[in-house]
Amino acid sequence: MSELLNYFTDRTESMLEALTEMVERESFTREKARVDRLVDWMGERFQAMKADSILRYPQGECGDFLLAKWNAEAPGKPFLFLVHVDTVHPTGSLESMPIKIEDGRYYGPGALDMKGGAVIALEAIDGLSARGQLPARPILFLVTTEEEIGSPVSEPLIKQLAADSELVLVMEPATKEGTIKTWRKGGGKYELIVEGRAAHAGIAPQEGINAIIEFARQALEINRLNDLKYGTSVSITLVEGGSAGNVIPARVEAHIDTRVMTIDAMENLHDALSNLYPKMPGAKVICRRGGHRPPMERRPGLYKKAAAIGDKHGITIYEGGTGGGSDGNFTAAMGVATLDGLGAHGDGAHATHEHVIISSLPRQAALIAALLLEWNA
Repeated sequence: MSELLNYFTDRTESMLEALTEMVERESFTREKARVDRLVDWMGERFQAMKADSILRYPQGECGDFLLAKWNAEAPGKPFLFLVHVDTVHPTGSLESMPIKIEDGRYYGPGALDMKGGAVIALEAIDGLSARGQLPARPILFLVTTEEEIGSPVSEPLIKQLAADSELVLVMEPATKEGTIKTWRKGGGKYELIVEGRAAHAGIAPQEGINAIIEFARQALEINRLNDLKYGTSVSITLVEGGSAGNVIPARVEAHIDTRVMTIDAMENLHDALSNLYPKMPGAKVICRRGGHRPPMERRPGLYKKAAAIGDKHGITIYEGGTGGGSDGNFTAAMGVATLDGLGAHGDGAHATHEHVIISSLPRQAALIAALLLEWNA
């Protein structure tokens, strides 16, 4: 075991204590007051870690954001940590998902996604500082609170900070197999609206324009946009239409989920969905894109560099990817070096069996510390 890994292994208990303090502060995205309790705790940790500055960005609907800085005046481009502290688990989940440790696993709502990753990042910085090894270059630690709903508020701030960064470290959990994430699919949410004309289904059906029939034709057209072999999926996931059993339906609304591997595929798909046209005379078809994230396209050189640093410190890493998105999608699409899935190993994110493999906490802290030490060495 390497000296660095030995050091963080000895701090496993303190990492578990910090994780428990985070998990006990339930932080469902939609409950600002509760999320802010955890943001307050993060701010206290930053103060204890002697951050040069801690900026708080007050928010109205979601929890506040925090930006901590170390070596703010040092030369060189900064390292940027991306951490979100909101979870998908509603307040009260601790009652049905109590914190427990079994067979080397730590269970609790939000432990894997991504409070474990937050603890790892905090520990890596604090550990290097205690050892007198914190790199003499700027280190930024951004805490956001609405990643689980697509980062609609924090996206501009994330991009602003990433634009001048040397490396973005995204503390999302690793894949189920324990790999870092060197690619992620991009995704876009679309709203499809089909308008027809209502009429009495018995007296004058010929005077109506059946929006459900129009929608059915559009759905077949949309389904043909799937190209699963190359990672493009187009899924109609929600449909609402019609008003009564004896009325020709005048309106249908549908939700479309799209996932792609490349920017080119995203642009082509958007063009196709934006140019849908009615199949029935008199019908209207509107398809609008809502929240979306660009794909994180794989850059082999980043993985090779990270793997070499890990090997130097006795930590073997592997690469993988996922169909889900993260804030790393934004930064990678900007061309900024981004490593994702650097957080805890485990399984069950968003599920009732969510858990962290305890041994991964010091392992990943050692990896993060090594990356900070060696990336520009």
